[in-house]
Amino acid sequence: MKTIQPSKNLAFFVLLAILIVTFIPFLGEAWFHSKGEPREAIVAVSMLQQHNWILPLSNGDVMPYKPPCLAWFIALFSSVTGHVTEFTSRLPSALALIGMTLWIFRFFARRTRWETAFLGSVVTFTAFEVYRAGFACRVDMLLTFFIVGALLSLYNYWERDLKGIPWLAVLMMSGAALTKGPVGIVLPCLVMWIFMLTEKVSLLKATVRLALCAVAALILPSLWYIAAYHQGGKEFLDLAMEENFGRMTGTMSYDSHVNPFWYNFITVFAGYTPVILLCLISLPYLFAKRLWSFSDVRSWWQQFKSLDAPRKFALLAIVVIFVFYCIPKSKRSVYLLPIYPFIGFFLAEYIVFVAKRALSAVKIYAWILGIAAIAVFGTFIVIRCGAFPISIFHGKHANENIRMIASLDNALPFIKWVLVEIPVICAVAFFFLRKRLSPIGHVLGAFTLTVTLYWAFAGVYQPAVLNAKSDREMAQLLNRLQPEGDIYAHVSTDMLKFFTIDFYTDDRIKPIETADAASGYFIIGVEDARKFLPENADKYDFYLKKHFNRRSCDIRQDVLLLRFVKK
Repeated sequence: MKTIQPSKNLAFFVLLAILIVTFIPFLGEAWFHSKGEPREAIVAVSMLQQHNWILPLSNGDVMPYKPPCLAWFIALFSSVTGHVTEFTSRLPSALALIGMTLWIFRFFARRTRWETAFLGSVVTFTAFEVYRAGFACRVDMLLTFFIVGALLSLYNYWERDLKGIPWLAVLMMSGAALTKGPVGIVLPCLVMWIFMLTEKVSLLKATVRLALCAVAALILPSLWYIAAYHQGGKEFLDLAMEENFGRMTGTMSYDSHVNPFWYNFITVFAGYTPVILLCLISLPYLFAKRLWSFSDVRSWWQQFKSLDAPRKFALLAIVVIFVFYCIPKSKRSVYLLPIYPFIGFFLAEYIVFVAKRALSAVKIYAWILGIAAIAVFGTFIVIRCGAFPISIFHGKHANENIRMIASLDNALPFIKWVLVEIPVICAVAFFFLRKRLSPIGHVLGAFTLTVTLYWAFAGVYQPAVLNAKSDREMAQLLNRLQPEGDIYAHVSTDMLKFFTIDFYTDDRIKPIETADAASGYFIIGVEDARKFLPENADKYDFYLKKHFNRRSCDIRQDVLLLRFVKK
C-alpha cells in the first residue's frame, strides 16, 4: 500500500476547504418546504422536549419510521445551539458527505494516482444527487457515509489478511443499522463476501469472518430495538418489520416509491448531472477517432479479471449494490447513493482519458457551463429589474410560480451579490484564458465553474425559490395567535401530516380527534374540510379565521385556519 506524499496531503486539505465552503455556510438558507425534512427534524425536537431518546412520538401520535441515529445527531448539535433549526437538522448530512468524500479520496490516493483520486472526489460531490443529499435533513447521506465507510474498512481488513477484528467496520455497520435498518449491515458484507471470493479467499473463511462482523455489528442496534419494543410494543414491531422486510419483499401494506426495473438506470444517469453531459459530448469524438468501439465490450470480462484489487473492489461495489436495489419494488434514487463515490473514481479516469485524447469535448463542456452561468445571472438581473414576463404562468400552479419569481426580487446583502457574480467572473476568465490552459487546466476550469454555480444556487437562487413554497409563514401566524399550547389539525390521508407547520410551531400540532380542550385553533385542507366539517358539526362550532390562498407544501391543498368550540 502506497503512502500519502506531501502533495497528497495538500490535496486533502484543499478538498476539505472546498467541501466546507460549498456546504456548511448554506445549510440554513432554505426553509423546510416538503414533508420529508421536517418529519425527520421533528423527531429530534420531540427527543429534546420529551427527554426520550429511544422512541419519542411527534405530531401527537406519530411513531418514527426510521431508527434514531440521524435524530440523535440533530439533537446533539441542537443542544449546543439551544434549538433545532434548519442548519442543525441538515448538519449531519453535510458532515457525512464531507467525511465520505475525504475518506474515499484517501482510499484511492493510497492505492492509485492521487490526482485521479482528487478528481474522482470532486466528481462525486458535484454529482447533483450527492450534492442535494448533503443539504437534506434525511437519513440517506448519513447511511451512505456509514455504508461506504464500512466497505472501505472491510477492504482494509482484507488487506491485513483478515487478521484481528475490524472494529471500525463493525462500528460503521452498527451506525448504518441505527440509521436505516439491517440493510446497512447486509450490503457491506455482501459486497465484501463476493470480492473475497474473486480474490481466492476460501468460501468458509470469507463467510465465517464476515458473519462474525455482522453479528458484532448487530449488538448496538439490537439494544435500541429491544428498548424501542418495550416502549412501542406491537405497533413498533409491526412498523419495523414493514419498513425493513416488507419494503424488500414487496409486502408492505401501502405502495411506497414503486418504480419499474429501468428506473434505477435513469436515476443514476441523471444523478450525475452535470458531468454526465461531458460523457455524452465525448462519445462521438472517441468513436470518430476509433479510440473506443463496441468490440471493446466483449473484452470487459477479461479486463475485469485483470483489474487490480482496488478497482475490482470498486466495480463490484457498484454492481452488487445496484443489483440489490433493483430487486424490491420500492425504488428511490437516494438508495443508490453508496455507489456514487466508486462511479466517481471511474468517471475521473475517463475524464482524464478524454482530456488527453479528445480535448475538444472538454472545451465544449466548459463552454456550456460558462454560458449557463452567464445566462442564469442574466435571467436573475431581468427578474430584479421587473422585466420578467410573469404572464406566461397559467393553471393551478400559477400563483406558486409567481411567488417564486417574486421572491428572487427581495433585497440581497452584499455577500449574496458576490455569490451570484462569482460564476460569471469565472466564466469570463475561462473564455479569455482558454488558449493558455493545458488539458487538465480545462478540466479544472469546468469543475471550478460547477462549484461556483453551486455556491450561487445554494446561497441565493434555491432558497429564494424554495422558501416561496414553505408553510413557515403559516406557522408564524399560528405562533402569534397562540404562542403556547396545542394547535389541532386534521388530514384525511393516512401517514400525511402538517409536518412543516408542526416543526415551526415546536411540535404543537395534534390531531383534533385527541383534543380535550373546550376551544382552540384548528387547521385543515380545503378539500378535507368539505367532508370533515359537516360530519363533525354536531361536535364543534367552527369559525373561519383565515383562508391561506396557497397550497401547503405537505398536504398539497389550500389551508383553512379555524377556531373551534366544543358543543
